[in-house]
Amino acid sequence: MAKQAKPLTNTEIKQAKPKDKEYNLVDGDGLKLRIKPNGSKLWLFNYYKPHTKQRVNIGFGV
Repeated sequence: MAKQAKPLTNTEIKQAKPKDKEYNLVDGDGLKLRIKPNGSKLWLFNYYKPHTKQRVNIGFGV
């Protein structure tokens, strides 16, 4: 069985600090928040393309 991620809270998102490398905070069901070394935060959604069966990330912005 796949591991269930607990949804991110507003507090966790606001308190996420930049590190030396990019890292992700997982919200569950393919949604994640990427924190970059310069402090910017980007929402990404990972999904399968139905016809090609490839995994693809789509960005939703900051």
